[in-house]
Amino acid sequence: MKKSAKPVVVILCIIAVLAAAFLLVWQFDVFGIFKEYKVVPELELKGKTEITLEGGDSFEEPGFVAKIGTQDATDKVEVDYKTVDTSKVGSYELNYSLSNTKGRNTVTKTRLIKVVDTTAPEITIKGDKTVKLQIGTAYKDAGASAADKVDGDLTKTIKVDNKVNVNEKGKYTVTYTVKDAAGNEAKAERIVIVSKQSSGSVVYLTFDDGPSYNTIKILDLLKEYDCHATFFIVGQNIPGNEDILKRMAKEGHTLAVHTYTHDYAAIYTSPEAFWEDNQKTRDLIKEVTGVEAKFMRFPGGASNTISANYCSGIMGTLTEQCKDHGYEYFDWNISSGDANADGLPAAQLYDNIMAGIHENYDSPIVLMHDTGAKDTTVTAVAKVLKVGLSEGYSFEALDETVSPIHHAVNN
Repeated sequence: MKKSAKPVVVILCIIAVLAAAFLLVWQFDVFGIFKEYKVVPELELKGKTEITLEGGDSFEEPGFVAKIGTQDATDKVEVDYKTVDTSKVGSYELNYSLSNTKGRNTVTKTRLIKVVDTTAPEITIKGDKTVKLQIGTAYKDAGASAADKVDGDLTKTIKVDNKVNVNEKGKYTVTYTVKDAAGNEAKAERIVIVSKQSSGSVVYLTFDDGPSYNTIKILDLLKEYDCHATFFIVGQNIPGNEDILKRMAKEGHTLAVHTYTHDYAAIYTSPEAFWEDNQKTRDLIKEVTGVEAKFMRFPGGASNTISANYCSGIMGTLTEQCKDHGYEYFDWNISSGDANADGLPAAQLYDNIMAGIHENYDSPIVLMHDTGAKDTTVTAVAKVLKVGLSEGYSFEALDETVSPIHHAVNN
Protein backbone atom coordinates (compact mmCIF):
# COMPACT_ATOMS: atom_id res chain seq x y z
CA MET A 1 0.00 0.00 0.00
CA LYS A 2 1.30 3.38 -0.88
CA LYS A 3 2.09 5.63 1.99
CA SER A 4 -0.30 8.34 0.73
CA ALA A 5 -3.28 5.96 0.78
CA LYS A 6 -3.06 5.14 4.48
CA PRO A 7 -4.82 8.29 5.76
CA VAL A 8 -7.77 7.68 3.42
CA VAL A 9 -8.17 4.14 4.61
CA VAL A 10 -8.01 5.27 8.20
CA ILE A 11 -10.67 7.89 7.58
CA LEU A 12 -12.93 5.37 5.86
CA CYS A 13 -12.50 2.96 8.73
CA ILE A 14 -13.36 5.65 11.24
CA ILE A 15 -16.50 6.57 9.23
CA ALA A 16 -17.53 2.95 9.04
CA VAL A 17 -17.05 2.48 12.77
CA LEU A 18 -19.02 5.62 13.52
CA ALA A 19 -21.83 4.59 11.15
CA ALA A 20 -21.99 1.17 12.71
CA ALA A 21 -22.06 2.71 16.16
CA PHE A 22 -24.86 5.07 15.09
CA LEU A 23 -26.86 2.21 13.67
CA LEU A 24 -26.45 0.26 16.86
CA VAL A 25 -27.52 3.22 18.95
CA TRP A 26 -30.47 3.91 16.56
CA GLN A 27 -31.51 0.29 16.58
CA PHE A 28 -31.38 -0.32 20.29
CA ASP A 29 -31.64 3.29 21.51
CA VAL A 30 -31.02 2.24 25.08
CA PHE A 31 -31.21 5.81 26.29
CA GLY A 32 -34.27 6.79 24.18
CA ILE A 33 -32.39 9.42 22.24
CA PHE A 34 -34.27 8.74 18.99
CA LYS A 35 -37.62 7.66 20.45
CA GLU A 36 -39.57 10.62 19.08
CA TYR A 37 -38.09 10.12 15.64
CA LYS A 38 -38.92 6.43 15.49
CA VAL A 39 -42.51 6.36 16.82
CA VAL A 40 -45.16 5.41 14.23
CA PRO A 41 -48.51 7.22 14.70
CA GLU A 42 -51.76 5.28 14.96
CA LEU A 43 -54.71 6.46 12.86
CA GLU A 44 -58.10 4.78 12.67
CA LEU A 45 -61.17 5.96 10.76
CA LYS A 46 -64.60 5.62 12.36
CA GLY A 47 -67.63 4.66 10.35
CA LYS A 48 -67.53 3.46 6.77
CA THR A 49 -64.51 3.96 4.56
CA GLU A 50 -66.82 4.25 1.56
CA ILE A 51 -69.73 6.68 1.91
CA THR A 52 -72.49 7.42 -0.57
CA LEU A 53 -73.76 10.95 -0.29
CA GLU A 54 -76.76 12.55 -1.98
CA GLY A 55 -75.80 15.51 -4.12
CA GLY A 56 -76.31 18.82 -2.34
CA ASP A 57 -76.16 17.29 1.13
CA SER A 58 -73.40 18.26 3.54
CA PHE A 59 -70.69 15.75 4.35
CA GLU A 60 -70.73 14.88 8.02
CA GLU A 61 -67.45 13.50 9.27
CA PRO A 62 -67.97 10.08 10.91
CA GLY A 63 -64.85 10.76 12.96
CA PHE A 64 -61.43 9.24 13.55
CA VAL A 65 -59.02 8.56 16.42
CA ALA A 66 -55.25 9.03 16.43
CA LYS A 67 -52.32 8.53 18.78
CA ILE A 68 -48.64 9.33 18.75
CA GLY A 69 -47.20 6.93 21.22
CA THR A 70 -49.48 7.05 24.22
CA GLN A 71 -50.65 10.60 23.55
CA ASP A 72 -53.95 11.44 21.85
CA ALA A 73 -53.24 13.14 18.52
CA THR A 74 -56.72 13.36 17.00
CA ASP A 75 -56.45 17.12 16.70
CA LYS A 76 -53.19 16.79 14.75
CA VAL A 77 -54.66 14.77 11.89
CA GLU A 78 -54.65 16.67 8.61
CA VAL A 79 -57.74 16.36 6.40
CA ASP A 80 -58.35 18.25 3.18
CA TYR A 81 -62.12 18.49 3.05
CA LYS A 82 -61.94 20.81 0.06
CA THR A 83 -61.29 17.81 -2.17
CA VAL A 84 -64.94 16.77 -1.76
CA ASP A 85 -67.52 18.77 -3.74
CA THR A 86 -70.99 17.56 -2.77
CA SER A 87 -72.61 19.85 -5.33
CA LYS A 88 -71.25 17.70 -8.16
CA VAL A 89 -71.83 14.03 -8.84
CA GLY A 90 -68.64 11.97 -8.72
CA SER A 91 -66.20 9.96 -6.58
CA TYR A 92 -63.82 11.77 -4.27
CA GLU A 93 -60.90 10.54 -2.14
CA LEU A 94 -60.71 12.14 1.26
CA ASN A 95 -57.22 11.68 2.71
CA TYR A 96 -56.34 11.74 6.41
CA SER A 97 -52.64 11.97 7.39
CA LEU A 98 -50.66 12.11 10.60
CA SER A 99 -46.92 12.37 11.23
CA ASN A 100 -45.05 11.95 14.50
CA THR A 101 -43.79 14.94 16.45
CA LYS A 102 -40.62 15.05 14.34
CA GLY A 103 -42.58 15.05 11.07
CA ARG A 104 -41.63 11.47 10.28
CA ASN A 105 -43.35 8.12 9.73
CA THR A 106 -46.45 9.68 8.19
CA VAL A 107 -49.55 7.47 8.26
CA THR A 108 -52.29 7.97 5.65
CA LYS A 109 -55.88 6.72 5.53
CA THR A 110 -58.38 7.25 2.74
CA ARG A 111 -62.16 7.49 2.75
CA LEU A 112 -64.01 7.25 -0.58
CA ILE A 113 -66.93 9.66 -0.95
CA LYS A 114 -69.38 8.89 -3.74
CA VAL A 115 -71.72 11.78 -4.54
CA VAL A 116 -74.87 10.61 -6.36
CA ASP A 117 -78.09 12.24 -7.51
CA THR A 118 -81.17 10.11 -6.89
CA THR A 119 -83.40 12.87 -5.50
CA ALA A 120 -86.05 14.37 -7.73
CA PRO A 121 -86.33 18.15 -8.07
CA GLU A 122 -88.92 19.98 -5.99
CA ILE A 123 -91.81 21.72 -7.71
CA THR A 124 -93.54 24.62 -5.99
CA ILE A 125 -96.97 25.52 -7.33
CA LYS A 126 -97.65 29.23 -7.42
CA GLY A 127 -101.04 30.39 -6.21
CA ASP A 128 -103.81 28.08 -5.00
CA LYS A 129 -103.49 24.33 -5.45
CA THR A 130 -107.24 24.14 -5.96
CA VAL A 131 -108.94 26.72 -8.17
CA LYS A 132 -112.71 27.02 -8.47
CA LEU A 133 -114.27 28.68 -11.52
CA GLN A 134 -117.73 29.11 -12.93
CA ILE A 135 -118.38 27.97 -16.49
CA GLY A 136 -117.22 30.55 -19.01
CA THR A 137 -114.74 32.24 -16.67
CA ALA A 138 -111.25 32.65 -18.12
CA TYR A 139 -108.51 30.58 -16.50
CA LYS A 140 -104.94 31.81 -16.36
CA ASP A 141 -102.53 29.37 -14.81
CA ALA A 142 -100.29 30.86 -12.12
CA GLY A 143 -97.43 28.53 -13.02
CA ALA A 144 -94.83 26.86 -10.86
CA SER A 145 -91.13 26.90 -10.05
CA ALA A 146 -88.69 24.02 -9.72
CA ALA A 147 -85.34 23.62 -7.99
CA ASP A 148 -82.89 20.75 -7.74
CA LYS A 149 -80.23 20.24 -5.08
CA VAL A 150 -77.61 19.52 -7.73
CA ASP A 151 -78.80 21.29 -10.88
CA GLY A 152 -80.24 24.39 -9.22
CA ASP A 153 -83.14 26.32 -10.79
CA LEU A 154 -85.07 24.20 -13.29
CA THR A 155 -88.12 26.42 -13.63
CA LYS A 156 -87.58 27.00 -17.34
CA THR A 157 -87.61 23.26 -18.05
CA ILE A 158 -91.02 22.57 -16.45
CA LYS A 159 -93.53 20.96 -18.79
CA VAL A 160 -97.18 21.87 -18.20
CA ASP A 161 -100.13 19.70 -19.22
CA ASN A 162 -103.18 21.94 -19.08
CA LYS A 163 -106.44 20.62 -20.51
CA VAL A 164 -108.84 22.82 -18.53
CA ASN A 165 -112.07 23.40 -20.43
CA VAL A 166 -113.77 26.40 -18.85
CA ASN A 167 -116.85 25.85 -21.01
CA GLU A 168 -117.66 22.46 -19.52
CA LYS A 169 -118.40 21.56 -15.92
CA GLY A 170 -115.84 19.22 -14.44
CA LYS A 171 -112.79 18.60 -12.31
CA TYR A 172 -109.56 19.16 -14.22
CA THR A 173 -105.94 18.52 -13.35
CA VAL A 174 -103.07 20.76 -14.45
CA THR A 175 -99.89 18.69 -14.28
CA TYR A 176 -96.36 20.05 -13.95
CA THR A 177 -93.37 17.77 -14.62
CA VAL A 178 -89.64 18.38 -14.59
CA LYS A 179 -86.49 16.25 -14.84
CA ASP A 180 -82.99 16.90 -13.58
CA ALA A 181 -79.74 16.00 -15.38
CA ALA A 182 -79.70 12.60 -13.67
CA GLY A 183 -83.16 11.77 -15.01
CA ASN A 184 -84.99 12.12 -11.71
CA GLU A 185 -88.54 13.30 -12.38
CA ALA A 186 -90.86 15.36 -10.21
CA LYS A 187 -94.57 15.90 -10.71
CA ALA A 188 -97.07 18.26 -9.11
CA GLU A 189 -100.75 18.88 -9.76
CA ARG A 190 -103.21 21.72 -9.48
CA ILE A 191 -106.93 20.97 -9.37
CA VAL A 192 -109.24 23.26 -11.35
CA ILE A 193 -112.95 22.84 -10.65
CA VAL A 194 -115.32 24.32 -13.22
CA SER A 195 -118.86 24.50 -11.87
CA LYS A 196 -122.22 25.46 -13.24
CA GLN A 197 -123.40 29.04 -12.95
CA SER A 198 -126.57 29.63 -11.00
CA SER A 199 -128.60 32.65 -10.03
CA GLY A 200 -128.62 31.18 -6.53
CA SER A 201 -126.85 28.38 -4.66
CA VAL A 202 -126.58 24.87 -5.99
CA VAL A 203 -128.43 22.37 -3.77
CA TYR A 204 -127.53 18.68 -3.67
CA LEU A 205 -130.46 16.39 -2.88
CA THR A 206 -129.31 12.93 -1.78
CA PHE A 207 -131.39 9.81 -1.18
CA ASP A 208 -130.33 6.83 0.93
CA ASP A 209 -131.45 3.20 1.15
CA GLY A 210 -133.22 2.74 -2.21
CA PRO A 211 -134.09 1.86 -4.82
CA SER A 212 -137.83 1.29 -4.42
CA TYR A 213 -141.08 2.29 -6.16
CA ASN A 214 -140.72 5.68 -4.42
CA THR A 215 -137.44 6.15 -6.28
CA ILE A 216 -139.38 6.04 -9.55
CA LYS A 217 -141.67 8.86 -8.31
CA ILE A 218 -138.64 10.94 -7.31
CA LEU A 219 -137.02 10.35 -10.71
CA ASP A 220 -140.23 11.50 -12.37
CA LEU A 221 -140.17 14.74 -10.37
CA LEU A 222 -136.49 15.37 -11.12
CA LYS A 223 -137.17 14.85 -14.82
CA GLU A 224 -140.19 17.16 -14.73
CA TYR A 225 -138.14 19.99 -13.22
CA ASP A 226 -134.95 19.16 -15.17
CA CYS A 227 -132.99 18.63 -11.94
CA HIS A 228 -130.51 16.03 -10.79
CA ALA A 229 -129.79 14.21 -7.55
CA THR A 230 -127.58 11.57 -5.94
CA PHE A 231 -128.73 8.11 -4.86
CA PHE A 232 -126.80 6.20 -2.20
CA ILE A 233 -127.86 2.68 -3.06
CA VAL A 234 -128.23 -0.34 -0.79
CA GLY A 235 -127.12 -3.30 -2.86
CA GLN A 236 -129.64 -5.85 -1.61
CA ASN A 237 -132.40 -3.64 -3.05
CA ILE A 238 -130.99 -3.79 -6.57
CA PRO A 239 -132.32 -7.24 -7.67
CA GLY A 240 -135.65 -6.60 -9.38
CA ASN A 241 -134.97 -2.87 -9.60
CA GLU A 242 -132.22 -2.91 -12.24
CA ASP A 243 -134.26 -0.72 -14.59
CA ILE A 244 -134.39 2.01 -11.95
CA LEU A 245 -130.58 2.07 -11.78
CA LYS A 246 -130.33 2.18 -15.55
CA ARG A 247 -132.73 5.12 -15.61
CA MET A 248 -130.68 6.97 -12.96
CA ALA A 249 -127.55 6.62 -15.05
CA LYS A 250 -129.28 7.52 -18.32
CA GLU A 251 -130.88 10.68 -16.89
CA GLY A 252 -127.64 12.03 -15.42
CA HIS A 253 -128.01 11.26 -11.74
CA THR A 254 -125.11 10.11 -9.56
CA LEU A 255 -125.12 6.50 -8.37
CA ALA A 256 -123.26 6.00 -5.11
CA VAL A 257 -122.73 3.17 -2.61
CA HIS A 258 -124.46 2.73 0.76
CA THR A 259 -123.25 -0.83 1.54
CA TYR A 260 -125.03 -4.02 0.52
CA THR A 261 -126.87 -5.07 3.67
CA HIS A 262 -127.02 -1.83 5.70
CA ASP A 263 -126.79 -4.18 8.70
CA TYR A 264 -124.79 -2.38 11.39
CA ALA A 265 -124.07 -5.59 13.29
CA ALA A 266 -122.53 -7.11 10.18
CA ILE A 267 -120.75 -4.24 8.42
CA TYR A 268 -119.22 -2.64 11.52
CA THR A 269 -117.65 -5.77 13.01
CA SER A 270 -114.34 -5.07 11.26
CA PRO A 271 -112.92 -2.95 8.41
CA GLU A 272 -112.58 -6.09 6.31
CA ALA A 273 -116.25 -6.97 6.80
CA PHE A 274 -117.31 -3.44 5.87
CA TRP A 275 -115.32 -3.23 2.63
CA GLU A 276 -116.36 -6.71 1.52
CA ASP A 277 -120.02 -5.80 1.99
CA ASN A 278 -119.61 -2.40 0.38
CA GLN A 279 -117.81 -3.77 -2.67
CA LYS A 280 -120.74 -6.03 -3.52
CA THR A 281 -122.90 -2.99 -4.19
CA ARG A 282 -120.23 -1.28 -6.24
CA ASP A 283 -119.84 -4.41 -8.36
CA LEU A 284 -123.62 -4.68 -8.89
CA ILE A 285 -123.91 -1.03 -9.95
CA LYS A 286 -121.12 -1.57 -12.44
CA GLU A 287 -122.71 -4.78 -13.73
CA VAL A 288 -126.14 -3.19 -14.22
CA THR A 289 -125.19 0.28 -15.50
CA GLY A 290 -121.51 0.21 -16.45
CA VAL A 291 -120.92 3.03 -13.96
CA GLU A 292 -117.99 2.79 -11.54
CA ALA A 293 -119.30 4.37 -8.34
CA LYS A 294 -116.83 6.90 -6.91
CA PHE A 295 -118.82 8.09 -3.91
CA MET A 296 -120.20 6.40 -0.82
CA ARG A 297 -121.98 7.15 2.43
CA PHE A 298 -121.62 5.27 5.69
CA PRO A 299 -124.85 3.94 7.23
CA GLY A 300 -125.46 6.34 10.11
CA GLY A 301 -122.85 8.73 8.68
CA ALA A 302 -119.19 8.95 9.61
CA SER A 303 -120.22 10.41 12.98
CA ASN A 304 -122.31 7.43 14.08
CA THR A 305 -121.62 5.96 17.52
CA ILE A 306 -123.60 2.74 17.22
CA SER A 307 -120.64 1.18 15.38
CA ALA A 308 -118.77 1.25 18.70
CA ASN A 309 -121.05 -1.56 19.88
CA TYR A 310 -119.37 -3.85 17.34
CA CYS A 311 -115.81 -2.54 16.87
CA SER A 312 -114.13 0.25 18.81
CA GLY A 313 -112.51 2.91 16.62
CA ILE A 314 -113.74 1.44 13.35
CA MET A 315 -115.08 4.70 11.90
CA GLY A 316 -111.71 6.37 12.26
CA THR A 317 -110.14 3.48 10.37
CA LEU A 318 -112.80 3.34 7.65
CA THR A 319 -112.72 7.07 6.91
CA GLU A 320 -108.95 6.90 6.53
CA GLN A 321 -109.22 3.91 4.19
CA CYS A 322 -111.77 5.42 1.78
CA LYS A 323 -109.21 6.87 -0.61
CA ASP A 324 -107.35 3.56 -0.75
CA HIS A 325 -110.58 1.89 -1.85
CA GLY A 326 -111.20 4.52 -4.53
CA TYR A 327 -113.97 6.43 -2.76
CA GLU A 328 -114.82 9.88 -1.55
CA TYR A 329 -117.39 9.72 1.20
CA PHE A 330 -120.15 12.25 1.75
CA ASP A 331 -122.07 13.06 4.89
CA TRP A 332 -124.68 15.86 4.91
CA ASN A 333 -125.27 19.29 6.42
CA ILE A 334 -129.06 19.37 6.04
CA SER A 335 -131.39 16.64 7.25
CA SER A 336 -134.99 16.33 6.11
CA GLY A 337 -135.73 14.43 9.30
CA ASP A 338 -137.33 11.51 7.46
CA ALA A 339 -134.88 9.10 9.10
CA ASN A 340 -136.60 9.67 12.44
CA ALA A 341 -139.80 7.85 11.52
CA ASP A 342 -141.92 6.71 8.60
CA GLY A 343 -144.87 8.82 7.53
CA LEU A 344 -143.75 12.12 9.04
CA PRO A 345 -145.80 15.03 7.63
CA ALA A 346 -144.51 16.22 4.26
CA ALA A 347 -144.85 19.82 5.45
CA GLN A 348 -142.50 19.12 8.34
CA LEU A 349 -139.91 17.54 6.01
CA TYR A 350 -140.26 20.45 3.58
CA ASP A 351 -139.73 23.00 6.36
CA ASN A 352 -136.63 21.17 7.58
CA ILE A 353 -135.13 21.09 4.11
CA MET A 354 -135.86 24.71 3.16
CA ALA A 355 -134.67 26.01 6.53
CA GLY A 356 -131.38 24.27 5.92
CA ILE A 357 -131.10 25.53 2.34
CA HIS A 358 -131.70 29.08 3.53
CA GLU A 359 -128.76 28.77 5.93
CA ASN A 360 -126.57 29.54 2.87
CA TYR A 361 -124.24 26.59 3.20
CA ASP A 362 -121.36 26.55 0.75
CA SER A 363 -122.58 23.17 -0.51
CA PRO A 364 -126.06 22.38 0.84
CA ILE A 365 -126.22 18.56 0.91
CA VAL A 366 -129.65 17.31 1.91
CA LEU A 367 -130.20 13.88 3.50
CA MET A 368 -133.39 12.08 2.50
CA HIS A 369 -134.51 8.48 2.00
CA ASP A 370 -136.25 6.78 -0.91
CA THR A 371 -137.43 3.48 0.54
CA GLY A 372 -140.99 2.24 0.04
CA ALA A 373 -141.98 3.63 3.45
CA LYS A 374 -141.08 7.24 2.58
CA ASP A 375 -144.17 8.40 0.68
CA THR A 376 -144.22 11.77 2.43
CA THR A 377 -140.63 12.36 1.37
CA VAL A 378 -141.77 12.23 -2.26
CA THR A 379 -144.42 14.86 -1.52
CA ALA A 380 -141.86 17.08 0.21
CA VAL A 381 -139.42 16.75 -2.71
CA ALA A 382 -142.07 17.98 -5.15
CA LYS A 383 -142.53 21.20 -3.20
CA VAL A 384 -138.79 21.67 -2.52
CA LEU A 385 -138.06 21.52 -6.26
CA LYS A 386 -140.89 23.88 -7.20
CA VAL A 387 -140.17 26.49 -4.52
CA GLY A 388 -136.41 26.13 -4.66
CA LEU A 389 -136.26 26.77 -8.38
CA SER A 390 -138.54 29.80 -8.01
CA GLU A 391 -136.10 31.21 -5.44
CA GLY A 392 -133.18 30.85 -7.84
CA TYR A 393 -131.69 27.61 -6.56
CA SER A 394 -130.56 24.82 -8.85
CA PHE A 395 -130.47 21.14 -7.99
CA GLU A 396 -127.48 19.11 -9.11
CA ALA A 397 -125.97 15.67 -8.55
CA LEU A 398 -122.79 15.27 -6.53
CA ASP A 399 -119.64 14.99 -8.60
CA GLU A 400 -115.92 15.56 -8.25
CA THR A 401 -116.37 19.33 -8.32
CA VAL A 402 -118.21 19.29 -4.99
CA SER A 403 -116.25 19.61 -1.77
CA PRO A 404 -117.30 16.69 0.45
CA ILE A 405 -119.05 17.22 3.77
CA HIS A 406 -117.42 15.14 6.49
CA HIS A 407 -118.89 14.80 9.97
CA ALA A 408 -116.63 14.58 13.01
CA VAL A 409 -115.74 10.95 13.68
CA ASN A 410 -117.01 9.78 17.07
CA ASN A 411 -115.74 6.22 17.01
